[in-house]
Amino acid sequence: MHRVLKASTMGSQLSEGKWVLCPATIKDVATIQRSRARLSRRGAAKNGRQSRSRIFRSGHAYGEIRALLAEVQRKGMCLDLPAGRGVNLPGIRDAGFEPVAADLYPEDAKTRGVWTVKTDFNSPLPFADGSFAAVLCSEGIEHHPAQARLLQEFARVLQPAGALLITTPNVLNLRARFSTMLNGHYSFKRAPVSEVTGIWKSGGHRPYVGHVHMLGYFELRFILMQAGFVLTEVTTAKYAISSIMLAPFLWLPVRIATTRLFRRYLRGHPEIYREICAHALSPVLLFGKKLIVLAQKAATTGDASS
Repeated sequence: MHRVLKASTMGSQLSEGKWVLCPATIKDVATIQRSRARLSRRGAAKNGRQSRSRIFRSGHAYGEIRALLAEVQRKGMCLDLPAGRGVNLPGIRDAGFEPVAADLYPEDAKTRGVWTVKTDFNSPLPFADGSFAAVLCSEGIEHHPAQARLLQEFARVLQPAGALLITTPNVLNLRARFSTMLNGHYSFKRAPVSEVTGIWKSGGHRPYVGHVHMLGYFELRFILMQAGFVLTEVTTAKYAISSIMLAPFLWLPVRIATTRLFRRYLRGHPEIYREICAHALSPVLLFGKKLIVLAQKAATTGDASS
């Protein structure tokens, strides 16, 4: 797994035509570098094994979700929204959390023995502030028309230093990039967005839209930071063989274009530049079918000191 600890706590703002770091969010660069070095050494031995396993395996992220939540130290209740059919509830429990299932159609979920709440995540969540130690949003954020507002709601219902785990289709893999270049849509197989194909399920006062509001690593990273989260891990579940096959033709142009673009706008911010490029040009994002991000809500001053 590709990990970056606390690197995303560095924000930026436009001042007199130049991008500068927000003083309130600057962290110790040396600490970030030591964290990267330590994680790089620890993960180097596993990279080859993980790469092979990510080709010949199921595309589901159940195992990654369970493993990532198991690494979260502070346990408690974990909100699964949208819960869908409840496929992640056993993994949440195995990771040491008490699952709470929430969905617009909770009758579709297998939630026996689990607190289940009918929830429209387009509205304010029906939970008190600081109710959960963790929130899982698996394959849900791409259905939401106001994603920044949703992340703010997740931050509200999370306890200080609570964990947020998000999975969503990866629109930066090489197959998705190639498809977008040819047909304007991130997929050759999934239905394009239209008034005919955009509604997956209707009924009640609000229809359930499909993959209408897609977002990638860059956008998700930014709105997480704006909502008060620290990016702690970026990974995937399965590599797309078609993306790997496109690598000999697209890897070099993508690398050149990405590094030139971000170098131009992030001069003076080498840590942010290196973090973004390391993720954007990693096998996880170039080949992975899913984008899986683990983030942590910033702790309050009192919580951090306790």
